[in-house]
Amino acid sequence: MTDINKLMKIIGYSFRDKSLIKTALTHSSFSKENKINNNERLEFLGDRVLGLIISSEIFKKNVSSTEGELAKQQSFLVCKTTLKKVANNIKLGEFVNCTQSLKNKSLDSIIANTLEAVIAAIYLDSNINQASKIVLKLWKSFLENINLSSFDPKSKLQEWSLKNKKKLPIYETISKSGPDHSPTFTVKVILDKNCHSLAKGKSKQDAEIKAANKLLKKIRE
Repeated sequence: MTDINKLMKIIGYSFRDKSLIKTALTHSSFSKENKINNNERLEFLGDRVLGLIISSEIFKKNVSSTEGELAKQQSFLVCKTTLKKVANNIKLGEFVNCTQSLKNKSLDSIIANTLEAVIAAIYLDSNINQASKIVLKLWKSFLENINLSSFDPKSKLQEWSLKNKKKLPIYETISKSGPDHSPTFTVKVILDKNCHSLAKGKSKQDAEIKAANKLLKKIRE
């Protein structure tokens, strides 16, 4: 059994186009040395596919949750820490193609990004329903036990900013658009002139959470 076949058995999906999963498992450091495609474009798509699947699921399951609560749940479920845990559960690190030095130094970050690429590969090889089936199976325990006590993007960003910048993040409301009954807020969070992020939401709180989460992702990249 090849490594790819072993991984397909673990995740419960058999690829028709195996070149997709091969690309999904290939980090840019490995592709440069071996002149093959890497997973960066798939990672971009997988991030969006995962976000859609998770947000749809929590929207359906948590009918009493406010928009702000849903935003926090979604942020927790798709954050790099959760991605890393899911990736470790399926032993994804054993299948990633990257340089040994990066494996030794940055494996947690690499497997989180690779998992997004794998999700995109499943989506492209099949459809959104099949991708959703696999994601919801892999995320089952996290969806059943959403623990936000230690996860709050705004608190995490504040903690990082105080430690590294010695000051608090600044949140600015850039605009409010749309009808009064359904406005859209655009918020910017700023740590300094080179460290900031913009996000939209249906409330100021939602936009601030999304902006903080986006900036945390940038910081951790």
